[in-house]
Amino acid sequence: MTVWVGRYAMVSGQVREHGPWLVDRMRRREDENLRVLILAEPVDARSAEFGHEVAEAVAALFSRESLSITGGLLRSLRQAHANLAEWNRRSLREHRVAVGVTCVVVRDDEVLIAQAGGGVAYIRQGGVTSRLATEGMPAAIPLGSDEAIEPLFTSASLTDGQVLLLSSNAAAALGPRTIQNALDTGPEQALAQLFPHTRNLSDMTAVLVADLDIDEEQAAPPLDFDDHDQDDTVEGREVALTGLDDERPDPPRPRRPRGWKVLSTESAGSKSGTPLPSIRRTRSVGQRLGASAPLVPWRTAAIVAGVAILLAILAWTLLPGLLSEDRAQELEDTIATAQIQLQAAAALADPDQQRAALQTALTAAEAARALAPDDPRVTEIVAEANARLQILDAVTEISDLTEVVTFDGSITAPVQPEEIIAGGTSLWLRDSGRGRVIRIDPRGVEDPQELFRSGEEYGEVTSRDPVAIAWDASLGRLLVMDAGRVLYALNDEAEAIPEVLPLRDGSELRSVVAISAYLGNLYVLDPVAGEVWRYLPAAEGFDSERTGILGGIDLTDATGLAVDGDVFVLAGSTLRHFSQGRETEPLLQGIDRAPETTSGLVEDILRGVLYLADRSGNRIIAAERTGPFLRQYRHPDLIDLRGVAISPNGTTLYALTGSGVQSFPIAAGSGGGASPTPTPTATATQ
Repeated sequence: MTVWVGRYAMVSGQVREHGPWLVDRMRRREDENLRVLILAEPVDARSAEFGHEVAEAVAALFSRESLSITGGLLRSLRQAHANLAEWNRRSLREHRVAVGVTCVVVRDDEVLIAQAGGGVAYIRQGGVTSRLATEGMPAAIPLGSDEAIEPLFTSASLTDGQVLLLSSNAAAALGPRTIQNALDTGPEQALAQLFPHTRNLSDMTAVLVADLDIDEEQAAPPLDFDDHDQDDTVEGREVALTGLDDERPDPPRPRRPRGWKVLSTESAGSKSGTPLPSIRRTRSVGQRLGASAPLVPWRTAAIVAGVAILLAILAWTLLPGLLSEDRAQELEDTIATAQIQLQAAAALADPDQQRAALQTALTAAEAARALAPDDPRVTEIVAEANARLQILDAVTEISDLTEVVTFDGSITAPVQPEEIIAGGTSLWLRDSGRGRVIRIDPRGVEDPQELFRSGEEYGEVTSRDPVAIAWDASLGRLLVMDAGRVLYALNDEAEAIPEVLPLRDGSELRSVVAISAYLGNLYVLDPVAGEVWRYLPAAEGFDSERTGILGGIDLTDATGLAVDGDVFVLAGSTLRHFSQGRETEPLLQGIDRAPETTSGLVEDILRGVLYLADRSGNRIIAAERTGPFLRQYRHPDLIDLRGVAISPNGTTLYALTGSGVQSFPIAAGSGGGASPTPTPTATATQ
């Protein structure tokens, strides 16, 4: 991928490629390249002249860190905050400043955003735009204030995503709808859509980070303060800014910011070697406009110099001790934060909130480790937080995975397994390779048997490719729907012959991706119509008027269906639940990460547990029908998952992969029968 950074700013009412509050640089260390962008947000006009200097200090401190990205950012922000706060304490009240910062670190396609104080960021991922701001949170405290800062960390991916940084005044002027519409146009036009709405602002900055399919040399390089003048284009790729004045003045030559320098305490007499930014103001007292010589007498100058030397000696003597005390206090505060988050996680009932509190505790522990790598309290906090996260993850490592059948050598190729269900004494496989339904012995003793094939005549009807299958437990038969919307029934017998069943107005179904049978009724998932249709049994089949039970909703990405009175629809990464036609909260609450590519849904109706195959995660996920995530089953051989089935007695799960069918017993306590002793992680969740 190529990280592309677009930016523009308004500086004193004039458009510029970048303004004084933005820092953009690379950090190269060994084989790791990080792009670091820091946007300052001064809290008032008095602080505005120091925005760039604060951002430069944070960037310089981070470039020297060898910690993780999160730990390095946290430490850099807190160090810059401590130094700015100390400078404020030694200044007159009317000279004190405070600056918020939004930091973005890009590594490959991963982005970490840290916010302290003002500033707004937007993340667009998967067609959804999220606003990141600190209002009403501890992270709203800016650098330089009297209180400790607690930055807000957010991670995201640039894969098909965008990250937009805005000054607060720009975000307020634009409004959420304008920002949403601009990001919808794509990264190459987003800034052009924003500019007309911000051109009347005196000072603001907008930065867009995205993954574009361009050559590396076309990507915008980080800002270099030694480069020559630049125009309003990103090197190698023009930034579209429609509506800009044709006669706008040329941007000023970029220069190194003044006033905020990164000094080491070694140069100030400290032996700690900790980098400390310091601020200096432009001298104004004692000079006359147009004069270059000082107006103070030489005796006064000598006295001032003597006092300065005395202060320097005092600083040489006292500063190391003060820094040591500050570090010790910072360590205690950080450890206290981690312990409080652990206690909060123990008290919370919502698993998502528990997970968030534990992640915050780990972040604080990482910051404490940076201050005191050998402190045993840090080790204890990390161990406890990880142990609790393992309980929430609820991973059951399958120890008894049994091969039921391997397609190669047992079923005539080509085999494209699409769906598997368990019914009667058999497993039923739907294969799109040759348009077949195949009966499989779950014991693995008998050879697989083909009972339905596309192109064959059954009851004077020429069959077409099967598109969905379901087991009708009320009559002990397999239901098969083909591409011509014809419904067939197969008995659980060795030489069963498909029987055509009546299905009223079946040809009028707009689409069929799944079917289900419950208490003798037939349910058809029709995503194009946005509906689940219900047929009541009639005339040995379903010669009855169908009824829509969802009322026509968006089911564009629906792929799976389960019915137990309520309706469960598998749609992309979401397991949706409908009760009496109304949608409730989605299932899988508290899962560590949502499934990306699902391929199968089945329910153990007696125990109210649903199982789905997560093809992208190589796992089978279990969830309560009421919402909470229960556990996830993993094994190295669960790859290329295509579906999942459960035995009629609820004791065995069957995993359909691209190469065959495998089975394993459901862990004791999860709603199934006896099984080998589950892993400690599984035991703790049951």
